[in-house]
Amino acid sequence: MIFQSDPYVTLVASLPAIGLLSEKAPPITRARLEERLRALSPEDRAEISAIGRTLSWEAMDLAAPEPELLARAGRTIAGLRHADLRGALRDRLEIRTLIAALRRRARGEAAPAADGPAWGFGPYVERIRAGWALPDFGLGRAFPWASRARELLEAGDHVGMERLALEQAWRAILRREEGHSFDFEAVAFYVMRWNMADRWSRYDADAAAARFQEMLDAALAPAPQTGRAA
Repeated sequence: MIFQSDPYVTLVASLPAIGLLSEKAPPITRARLEERLRALSPEDRAEISAIGRTLSWEAMDLAAPEPELLARAGRTIAGLRHADLRGALRDRLEIRTLIAALRRRARGEAAPAADGPAWGFGPYVERIRAGWALPDFGLGRAFPWASRARELLEAGDHVGMERLALEQAWRAILRREEGHSFDFEAVAFYVMRWNMADRWSRYDADAAAARFQEMLDAALAPAPQTGRAA
């Protein structure tokens, strides 16, 4: 649906194009983005905030039980007014569910119990559990990148894993974004992509800093004693 309402047209036109991995940081700061979002109605801003709280690790109460977090996400999705936004949120949570399963299995955990507490989101949860022994959980057609994700996890390439996950989430949003140019959904999708680009720029910087610190620690480590003591 393209709803040519002046506030949306003006707002979307003011937002610079944004890429996921092609830039070190998004082309608009968080402060400027939030300032421009003030043109939205309180209802629109509340919906964008609800999506952000559901997807942001920083905003998530990680101390809460997993079933509770999943229930909150389900309530947020049910409360969204637009079908494509509901679909985009489901896409993200399904991708996270697959990655969470890959991480659990890489740690040596057994398949979740069929009658245990909720641990994942979406229609693939039971198929993942039933296909736990398969490299891609038997979901290669639905998630063609699952095997690559497994390889990255097994290699300990956490930066590569983060990049792959964000790429898949980004592509899923672009598919949902088709047909939305100057409506509320276009604004919401932009904010979702901005958050991912921002997350990558910070993750990449943090990873680089960690690698530099590891090299520095190695360089400053005492040299091994070789030769006889005096």
